[in-house]
Amino acid sequence: PPIASRVRRYRADFSSGRQRLSHRRTRSPQLYRSLGSVRRSTTRERGCTKCGSIVNPEVVQYFPTRNLEMYIVVKLRSLQTARATCALAFDFAMAGASDAADGELTDEQRAVYDRQLRVWGVDAQRRLGHAKFFVAGLSGLCAEACKNVVLAGIGSVTLLEDGVLAQDAHPGNFLAHAGLADHQGDVGALTVAQAMGATLREMNPFGEVHVVGTRPVIGQGPSTDSSFAQITEHELTNMDVVLLCGASVLERERIGDISRAVGASIFAGTVRGYAGDFVADLGVSFEHVVETTVTSVTAGALPEKVKTTKVCGFVPLRAALASQWKDLAVGREGGMRRVSRLAAASLSAVDFEKKIGRFPSNETDKKILIASIAVTERENGLNEGWMNPETVAEYVGHPNEEAPAVAAVVGGVLAQEMLRAVTKVGEPCRNGFFFAMDGGQGSVENLGCPEV
Repeated sequence: PPIASRVRRYRADFSSGRQRLSHRRTRSPQLYRSLGSVRRSTTRERGCTKCGSIVNPEVVQYFPTRNLEMYIVVKLRSLQTARATCALAFDFAMAGASDAADGELTDEQRAVYDRQLRVWGVDAQRRLGHAKFFVAGLSGLCAEACKNVVLAGIGSVTLLEDGVLAQDAHPGNFLAHAGLADHQGDVGALTVAQAMGATLREMNPFGEVHVVGTRPVIGQGPSTDSSFAQITEHELTNMDVVLLCGASVLERERIGDISRAVGASIFAGTVRGYAGDFVADLGVSFEHVVETTVTSVTAGALPEKVKTTKVCGFVPLRAALASQWKDLAVGREGGMRRVSRLAAASLSAVDFEKKIGRFPSNETDKKILIASIAVTERENGLNEGWMNPETVAEYVGHPNEEAPAVAAVVGGVLAQEMLRAVTKVGEPCRNGFFFAMDGGQGSVENLGCPEV
């Protein structure tokens, strides 16, 4: 009979550590008790018989849901051989536990993240597993971005409690609606942050999701500045990426300064009606790797992929939001002729908010912005008619509403850039992205960043 039939007698419940002994035809069950569990298997590889899964109480704490496989040379059938092999397996397990503590990917993680490992490599995935994200402003755009980064394998996501009830969540915040539907307790007291956290934990059990902060305002609608006011240096210390959705200009500037001081990348985005955008700050010097394909001049040779390390700089959010229309043309081929009018409309809305103290939110505000177009065109040396009034009206849109389709598009690009800030693989967006349903095209614009 195969060697496994002589060695398999001791079994253990691997998940809980409880041990059960089956000693049919076993010469010395007590010896197996010190070895661990050996289950029957007849799999053979290179002259060895796979005797089954090994369980050791000291190994269980490192691998609570995994089995270690034991192999014994077929010709050596003694119990002492089994004992020595188990000892080697235990040493191997301890080495594996040490690697896991140092950030090595487990087999389960490699299986789940197989596709992206092929795209950006093990080192980048390991960085994602250690990364910490801080998220404030729990809108539909936020839900789209969080869903994508959590599925990618982010180590930790911290959601800022804004006090909005899950029953009053944005229509596009599918994470909150899913958490509300699955909640077993009192749904009347469940907040958007708690509902989103529950859904994100189910999406990826390898990451951690935390909810922090008080409940400053209980009511309907998007996050208010009272929730963003909770964000201080204490909350952002040790964070790698900060995401703000729907924050005012003043809060974007304030939190942007804090993020840069603590060394965290920051993204500030919003979706209003059928238009959306975000602005990023990845620091003074952002080092990243860009992969290019080089075609060989030799006949029949395959194209070669070459990796190049590049460095680019970003300006603080405060400086980016202070940009003028003419600044958008710096370093851009075609100058102002190729600049997105939506980006210029966003700068006009920022200027309006700084002067009036609120975002333009009604028809009167739209008329004021449209009336100022001619003056702004002259100040920036542009011909009359460069800005289309319909573009301004489209960007202002409906401040408290989000088109789910727009949130999905902007959120997808936003998540990609957030991941890129951690993996440092690929050319980053410098430093603004703008998208509108009309035309269905997105545009990357430079808001004050120095030329590379």
